Amino acid sequence: MHRLKELREQHRLNQEKLAIKLNVSQSTISAYEVGERTPDLETLKSIASLFDVSMDYLVGISEKKKNINHSDLSPDELDYINKYRQASLMDKEKIKAYMEGLLSK
Repeated sequence: MHRLKELREQHRLNQEKLAIKLNVSQSTISAYEVGERTPDLETLKSIASLFDVSMDYLVGISEKKKNINHSDLSPDELDYINKYRQASLMDKEKIKAYMEGLLSK
């Protein structure tokens, strides 16, 4: 599995604890991580749900950890997205730099 080990470590889980959460053996988790086995669809869904990522991210198809649904956004967030889309390229770069500065603290 493309990103399983990375996600497991980010969530401070060892293979045994993850195996318990997914109701599989520790050796199964190890086999997933090194590519010797591939989880079935239900297990993929469980892993994606556990780590709150999209299945596309989990298997390496997408770089986006989670797809954002329109219904997940607040009215303020939708308003800011609309304003961002109307901004000039220069202003978009300023917005990105400002946000990155805020989030790096």
